[in-house]
Amino acid sequence: MERATGIGFKLAGATTLLMSLWKVDDEATKILMTEFYKNYLSGKTKRESLQLAQQHVKSQPKWESPEFWAGFILLDGLN
Repeated sequence: MERATGIGFKLAGATTLLMSLWKVDDEATKILMTEFYKNYLSGKTKRESLQLAQQHVKSQPKWESPEFWAGFILLDGLN
């Protein structure tokens, strides 16, 4: 899989990729993704949704370290 660039996903038609820059904890990722989609489906932009999801994870004592939330980026997430 083209993890660093997402070329395969882009060729398959994906317009935006939410991806991590490094290996991340599964439970923290589950929390972050759940929050991201909750925010996005409520009408927030992809960027706002990711920022709010990262803040949500960061606010929990077990996940406050950047290793759990800071590695996520939106590739081509302009809205």
